[in-house]
Formats: sequence, structure tokens, C-alpha cells
Amino acid sequence: MSKQNRIELPSLPASNPNAFVSFDEDGATVKRSVLPGGIRVITQRVPATRSVAVGAWLPVGSRDEHDGHYGSTHFLEHLLFKGTKTRTALQIASAFDEVGGQSNASTSKDYTNYHAQILAEDLPMAIEVLLDMVTSSLLDKAEMDMERGVILEELAAAADDPTDVLFDDYAALVYAGSALARPVGGTRETVSAVTREAIWEHYQRTYSSQNLVVAAAGNLNHEQVCEMVLTAVARGHWDTTSDSAPSPVRPADAIPDPRPGRHLSRKSVEQGHIAVGTRSLPMGDERRSHMMVLASVLGSGMSSRLFQEVRERRGLAYTTFAFNQTYTEAGSFGMYAGCKPSNLAEIERVMVGEWEKLAAHGPTAEELRRITGQTRGSVALGMESNYARMHRLGRSEVSMGHIELLSDQLNDIEAVTAADVATLATELLDGPRMVATVAPELL
Repeated sequence: MSKQNRIELPSLPASNPNAFVSFDEDGATVKRSVLPGGIRVITQRVPATRSVAVGAWLPVGSRDEHDGHYGSTHFLEHLLFKGTKTRTALQIASAFDEVGGQSNASTSKDYTNYHAQILAEDLPMAIEVLLDMVTSSLLDKAEMDMERGVILEELAAAADDPTDVLFDDYAALVYAGSALARPVGGTRETVSAVTREAIWEHYQRTYSSQNLVVAAAGNLNHEQVCEMVLTAVARGHWDTTSDSAPSPVRPADAIPDPRPGRHLSRKSVEQGHIAVGTRSLPMGDERRSHMMVLASVLGSGMSSRLFQEVRERRGLAYTTFAFNQTYTEAGSFGMYAGCKPSNLAEIERVMVGEWEKLAAHGPTAEELRRITGQTRGSVALGMESNYARMHRLGRSEVSMGHIELLSDQLNDIEAVTAADVATLATELLDGPRMVATVAPELL
């Protein structure tokens, strides 16, 4: 997509809460305001629904932790549900339960969000409670000690899941030498060691008006949402009066050049797991649509090359797919399969072979027609829920600083050619190869 097709989200005058960017997208109006204190509010009005999805987003992830704070970001995600100056943990949970709503949170390597889905009439409650959690958490020592055990159990569950282990190992290879190589939730050692003081320091350093983004989608009024946000943030004694500008979009950090590598984790498993690939395009790369089609040709759906070759023709695996994940600096492309341990080497050869064929010849005309249709449909259908719309708005604001119109995304996918896919497949194939494997201890 050319930059001319993007809807830029500039830093509007913070002293004027009524200043906003507004545009229509398929009959659903998107508005974005910068409020006093540098708070950002971005909404999409979808009046033909009864619900609203709302999220409080902060551009703070596991990559932003300092030495001694590792694991703090995910720890905070848990602790903010454990009570504020005015609400107990039970009152926070009950506020959503008693109206049939849902609340949750997620931590990634580059952002954290606290979100809820509620009926439209319950939006004032949702904003008040979510922002009370974000601005006024007690980080109670007793609750922290209790929650430490919960998080350690969560990490233990992940360690028992071979696919979780595999993708953490794969990320460590792809992003070796950078903060992106660290696991989001920390490790058993860092979570056991991190102190309440360290988490409090991390909270005070990263949670602020200038970092706060509130995204919402559904049956709402943008101006009313802005008023609710300002009231809730002021109640938490965060800045709602200054002309502070919002924090800028994260700059791309310099990370070490990728190197080829292999990592084998031995676990007591019945099935082996493998991921093969390389570092790929960063988040803002204009060939994003090329990458989406490439990954879909290789491994999205039952008609994809990996499914047909690995499963249907050879019977080597039940599950196989291709994936791509992006950050500001770089992304990771790869192919996955879970299989009989003795088939791991053969599956690696087959997957790389399909990648090589795609680089040499590109997709056929029939493949390209089918895959562009599948990818366009998947993108469009994925935006049918208010939660998906809210997530797209929040992620665009905290990670990119612009939003791409859905119609332009679909047109970009439609415009991808076989040569585009072959060129990108060749570029990735020429990059350093990374292979992560989880296999039984006695293999």
C-alpha cells in the first residue's frame, strides 16, 4: 500500500479536546481525538449493533522491561484486576458479570491492553472500571505474592505445551540478541525474583496519560466516550489538564542481523514439532499484502501447498501451516508441522522444498485466484465483530500511527501478482534459516 492511501493519525492539539480526525469506512464512522494530557481516543461507530468493545491500550510490552524488571509487564496485567483504591478484585469482576459482559487483558512484546465487551448502555461502567484499574491499581503486596503463584502455574502450563515451547524457541532464534527474543511472560526465574518495588517502578514509568489509548467500537458516541475517559482518568489523578503531546509511535530499534540457527528442546512428548523459516518484513513494510498471500499459498487452509503435500499426499502430519508475525523492526516467517518424531527431518525437507518451488515459479494462476479470494474474505470477515474493530484501532494507534482502510487492504491483496509472491519468497529463501524443534527425550 502506498503511503498516500493511509489515514494518518497526527498529534492533534492536546489543548482542544474537540479536535479530531474523522472518516467514514463502509458506513461506520471512525473518529480520533487527542485529549488534554496527551490521552488518545479512537472509536468506530457501528450503530446497527447492541454492543460495544472497549480497550485501554498502552504501548508497553515485555520488550520495554529493564534489567531487574523482567516479567513485570505480564505481572501488571494480572495485578490490575486485583483491586484499586475504590474497588476490590471481586467488585471489578462483579461489575462485568452482573451485566453479562466480559473483561480480560493481554500482554504482548510491544503493547498491553485491558478490554471489555458489554451492551452499549453499560459502556460508562466499562470505561470507569477499566480506567480505574489502569490509573489506580494498588499493586497490593499480599495480592502480588498470591498472584506470583498463579503466574508460575501459567508458565508451567506453557512449558508443558510443546507448541508454546516451540514458538518461544523460534522467536529466540529469529530475534537473537534483542528484547524481542525474550518470552512475553518472563521465565520461572525472573517471575520468582521480581519484587513489588520493581513492578511499581515499571508501572510508574510506563503507565501515564501520554501513553494511554482508549479504543472502542460499536453503538457509541465518540464525544461522549471522550467525556467519560477524561472523567475516569481525572478520578485516577492522572494528567487531564496539560497540553502534553501523546507519546510518539515506537521507533524501530537497531537489532542484530539475523544468523542461521537451530534449537532442539527435548520433552516427554508423543509428537514432534518443528518450525522452519527466517526473519521477514517489518510491520510498516508496503509489501504486507505480498506476505499475506505468500503465507496463505504455503499454509492457510486445506487447499494450501503444505496441507496438500504434507498431509494429503504424504500423510506426514495432522496439522501444518505457515505463519508471519510483525514488529516495528522485523517480522518472522515460518512453516509449522506436528508429526511423528521420526518424520521431523522429512517434513523439514518437504516444507523447504515447497518454499523453494514457490520462489522458483510463484503461485499458479489458479492458486493466486483462489488464495487472493481466501485472503480477502478472511480479512473482511475478521472485521465483522466489534472486538476485532476495536483491536484493529488500538493496535494501529499504539504500533503504527496510521490506519489502513479496509477497502484499500482488500484492493492491495487483489493486486498481488505471482511475480510479487515469487520475488518475496526468493528474498526470504536467501535469508538465514532458523529451525526450532521439540522432540521426545529418547529420540
